[in-house]
Amino acid sequence: MYSWRTIRTFCVLLLCLPLVHFAYLLSGDILATLDSSPNAWADELEDYAEADREATLPKDPIVVVGGRRASLWRGLDELLAPSTVLMRGLGDATIEDILFHYDRLVAFYQPSAVVLLPGDSEFHIRDSKSAEDYMRAIIELSEHDAALSSQWQLVLYTPLKTPLRPGDHQKIDDIASRLSVWGNEDPRITVIDANTLLANTAGNPNPAYFRPDGTNLNDAGYLRLAIPLKSALETTTAVLESAD
Repeated sequence: MYSWRTIRTFCVLLLCLPLVHFAYLLSGDILATLDSSPNAWADELEDYAEADREATLPKDPIVVVGGRRASLWRGLDELLAPSTVLMRGLGDATIEDILFHYDRLVAFYQPSAVVLLPGDSEFHIRDSKSAEDYMRAIIELSEHDAALSSQWQLVLYTPLKTPLRPGDHQKIDDIASRLSVWGNEDPRITVIDANTLLANTAGNPNPAYFRPDGTNLNDAGYLRLAIPLKSALETTTAVLESAD
């Protein structure tokens, strides 16, 4: 017969196991984020590759890439049906990380459209881009994308302003302005600035669209991102078809 103290200790340990597991996963994420090499996300890329080996690959999917912000996006496949949507977020990946893995992460699927949703890692912890740095990275990615195929669309969200980091807002406005001017030069590229859709009446990021961490979007925030995306995909498809 076990004593009450032993039983209580055992129950406490059982209750703590999920917390220990979460701490273990979180520490792994932190270590990967601090690793400046694009290979920091190799395990996640292999997980996608393994899943692909066990599945029938869809034809002309929409591939969404980015870091954690892309990984947390749920329900986009329902909104964009009947198109197939593949969410291919990589940890807290930057544009350079995504470019490094682009052939396997994107081109492998022969998509109808590629959607890039950047995260805060472009400016914090993993990188500290200026507006000029950001544009150089985007241009390099778009040139590589065009070299792979001129048949699919490239949709680029501007960086998002967040309640957590008001110090980034001016830089994000600068990047959004530059991206819009640059993107207008190529009919295959669409730039979406969703910051006005996520703002309150004062023009600041509305916490109602963000999770308690102040940086990641909640379901209402992602819905605000999805609506202009659906419109952009339909519009760009019509433009490209008329050009043909």
